[in-house]
Amino acid sequence: MAEDNKERSELHRRQRVKNWTLLAALVAFIVLVYFVSIVRMGMYNG
Repeated sequence: MAEDNKERSELHRRQRVKNWTLLAALVAFIVLVYFVSIVRMGMYNG
């Protein structure tokens, strides 16, 4: 029983790390698209 809890806890920890990693990648992509858009708009204005 205690071993099941350890395994479940480890799985939850891994899932949490995976979720945070996915969130960081998504935020990085959004920031990249934002800055590329700003740069492209700047090229057309100047």
